[in-house]
Amino acid sequence: MSGVFANGLEISGKAVNAQTIAAFPDTCFTPPENPATPPGVPVPYPSFGMASDTENGTGTVFICGKTVNIKNKSDVSRTSGTEAGCAAKKGIITSKNTGKKYFTSWSNDVKFDGEPVIRFSDLATHNHASPGGQTPPFPEICAANQAFADCVTLLNELGMQLHEHGKSPCENPNESEHYFENQMMQTKRKDGRNYKPWKNYSTKGAPCVCMQSWHRTDHSTPAGKDGPKKGTPHNLKTTAMRDFLEKKPNPTLGEAIDETKKAYGEHDPRLKKASEEKKEQALECLELILLVYLQSVAEEVEGEDGKSRPPTHAEMRGTTLRDTTKVY
Repeated sequence: MSGVFANGLEISGKAVNAQTIAAFPDTCFTPPENPATPPGVPVPYPSFGMASDTENGTGTVFICGKTVNIKNKSDVSRTSGTEAGCAAKKGIITSKNTGKKYFTSWSNDVKFDGEPVIRFSDLATHNHASPGGQTPPFPEICAANQAFADCVTLLNELGMQLHEHGKSPCENPNESEHYFENQMMQTKRKDGRNYKPWKNYSTKGAPCVCMQSWHRTDHSTPAGKDGPKKGTPHNLKTTAMRDFLEKKPNPTLGEAIDETKKAYGEHDPRLKKASEEKKEQALECLELILLVYLQSVAEEVEGEDGKSRPPTHAEMRGTTLRDTTKVY
């Protein structure tokens, strides 16, 4: 952590412990190849990009004596996490499996060497062979605690693979689950109007994990009036959140996050089996990834200097949810 900030967000550069964590999916062809599967098997991998691999950053302004990431110049020389996708074709789009990382958002008004700087939560795409990348945009993570730095590894160990809802890797009996209920952000459980200030929130783009939603793999035929979902981890977690909203229909974001973590801790068997330390780290990780996502889709607020900036995590946690008088 450098302690150098722009618009209240830490600046990303070679000296900063910053990374894009689990840009997903990065689909690469993976052995076995010939003869049964000539190009290999397409497998979606999480992709990682570290700011310590920055190249082509600032030339005159430095942080801790090292170059800083800026718009239209900086890139990260390599990404990781996709090494196993080493069949001849490699990346399904770029034909690369550890290609470069490029940034797609930045500060509007803070510039080094005449170009806007890259900050905590600014977006990047991974595994480039050219300006076109192979992953959807994911946020740059700068200042974070150790639990978050290791969060994707931890979640994968627990079988809680992060992904966008619109690009679900989940297989029966699991489903892609918005671990923070969609009804907190929109007027309907699915594809309603967005509540303010979550202007650019989308059902398909919000972070999700795979969660058991059925009692059996084959659920093509209903299993009676209770259905094959009742009593599953997904059902129990959702029921707990509905009960919470009946008692408190307009919680703050912080209250809703805390209740979500409680519901996951009580009803997700992967967390119930984990050590208390791992469970707490996983829940902290899910919270932080959610806050970073919401920070990227929320309306900007006016700072003390009169300029617009993203809301802080503390400001967001204090925001009242589901206010029907504040809808886009």
